[in-house]
Amino acid sequence: MEKSFDRRTFAGVLGAVALAACSLESAAPPGAPEPTERRAYRYDGVAGASEVTHERAASGRERLRGSTDVVAPGSPERTITRETASLDERGRLEGAEIVIGERGAAVQYTLEPSRGAVRVVRPGAPPFDWRVPNDAPWLYAPGLGDEGSFIATPVAAWIALRAASASDVVRVLEPDQQRTYLMTVDQIAVPTERGTTVALGSDGIDVDAQFVSELRLLHGAVTLARVSALDLVPRT
Repeated sequence: MEKSFDRRTFAGVLGAVALAACSLESAAPPGAPEPTERRAYRYDGVAGASEVTHERAASGRERLRGSTDVVAPGSPERTITRETASLDERGRLEGAEIVIGERGAAVQYTLEPSRGAVRVVRPGAPPFDWRVPNDAPWLYAPGLGDEGSFIATPVAAWIALRAASASDVVRVLEPDQQRTYLMTVDQIAVPTERGTTVALGSDGIDVDAQFVSELRLLHGAVTLARVSALDLVPRT
């Protein structure tokens, strides 16, 4: 039986994520750099791998950096995605850069929610500027079809989870197809016995009390599971 979305349960999962992370140092004096906790995660599967670094400052602001490399079964094509993103203390996306493809032939997407702007740079073509409403927290996702090069990643899933914690409605962007629409959070983040399942396009991503734990990509044809989590030296 399908479960309805329970914001209290969802809030509890996010609280557990915060408690599971290393304790932050006490607030720094005004003007001093914020102490920041840092963790690194790795995901492996038969058809791909992903690595993510997640930083969280004492204020609650977050920064993510990730690289995901996936080969669809039966296809010689690799999908390589490199991402950087920052979130404010409420969990809303402040900015992101997504680069898809091999160097020299990559497509770059730059998201700036505060300006309602997305810039798309494709090889051999002038930049394309796409205006997007900033009426709700942004997240980005692959389309439901197979026409695009986007796939879900641990970074994209975490951005979606945090967006869903910040509002009852989120704005979904499909940058590859320049499509955008509003969606209620119960269609994005569904509480489960083990945490939350995030739905991005046709992909499903599980998140536990620590971070993203498993990704099921390309209509379930590719699975990446978390194999390591490492505390890094805090940045001050």
